[in-house]
Amino acid sequence: MTESTQKSNIIHSGRTFRAFVWMLVMVMIMAISAPLEVDAAKKKRSTKAKTTATTKKKSTTRTTSSKKRKSTTKSRKKSTRRRSSSSGSRGANWALTAADVNPDSKSPEVKTKKSSKRQVTVERPDLEAIRVATLDPANPMYFPKLMKKFNRNDTTMTADEFRHLYLGYMFQEDYDPYRESPYSSVTDAYRNKTSHTKEEIDTIRKYAELTLLDNPFDLRQMSFLVHVLKERRKDMSAKIWEYRLEHLLGAIKSTGTGENEENAWFVIYPAHEYDMVQLMGYHAVDADFIEPGFDYLMVEPEEETARRLRDKVQKGFYFDVRQIHQQYELKHPEDSDDDEEALDELPAEENIDNLPAEEDPDDIPAEEDPDDIPAEEDPDDIPAD
Repeated sequence: MTESTQKSNIIHSGRTFRAFVWMLVMVMIMAISAPLEVDAAKKKRSTKAKTTATTKKKSTTRTTSSKKRKSTTKSRKKSTRRRSSSSGSRGANWALTAADVNPDSKSPEVKTKKSSKRQVTVERPDLEAIRVATLDPANPMYFPKLMKKFNRNDTTMTADEFRHLYLGYMFQEDYDPYRESPYSSVTDAYRNKTSHTKEEIDTIRKYAELTLLDNPFDLRQMSFLVHVLKERRKDMSAKIWEYRLEHLLGAIKSTGTGENEENAWFVIYPAHEYDMVQLMGYHAVDADFIEPGFDYLMVEPEEETARRLRDKVQKGFYFDVRQIHQQYELKHPEDSDDDEEALDELPAEENIDNLPAEEDPDDIPAEEDPDDIPAEEDPDDIPAD
């Protein structure tokens, strides 16, 4: 065997040995990886089973939560009907509650959130400054500008802008504190029903929105609209109207505390007085007018309010309505003239100077003195015949 043949055999043997070693390594790798793949498959099946169970659990939770929401909604409807029926002549109208303004609220008062735009700062309004600002086109508080933001659901509106929007409406040309929309009466027939059909909800929505186009601050219609939109599961539309309602009520609350004349709430419609006391957890039982222009609503607390406030329960709330009367007289001077004419037609009181003077006692002839009356003749003094 030559030297070259020997070298060739050595090289071939080396290649065979390396191939054998490589095959052995591959077998070992496969033997090790097989159990790992089995474990991975088991884990995958376990994870899938766990995910399905979790999904079922979440689905059950959602179903339970939905039932709770429906139950809570029914409870709120009953509470609303009870408040509505206990408000005397106002009972036929939809009552405002904290649930209408903030569904997460458990107290009769609106819970303000941490956002600075939602905090209610109580400050007596300067109505003259508000009048000037809302009538000035160059002012950021110009009423048409605020109304435009309000209608497009601008969430950047501040509490001060809502105050100017609400109170500034009194100084606008189309404001009338006692005007009623011709559409508002259409929804009255549906107010005391516990539930509504799809057709009824569509009717309520149509005429409530028409009313709000005519009077954008009709809080009763706004509250009723929020209610039926939630009933119809139109949650996004309901949130839009709910946002408006919450902030308009916040504008009223920011004007005072209602505890006395100095801290009376300012409202632009008399109906808003009843909305506020209902929101605070009371129902009105009587009303009185106090000069020069305050309405005083005597109230009784709801059961929950009485338990929560105990000895701090309010007996009544004050509302400043002087500007309402002033604006009405400006818009309806003919009514004031009629009142004056009616006063002129009343018979004038008789002048004391024209009355016949009473007779002076000194001018009355004195009664004759019995001593001056001639005595009757005594029969004994009569001469006998």
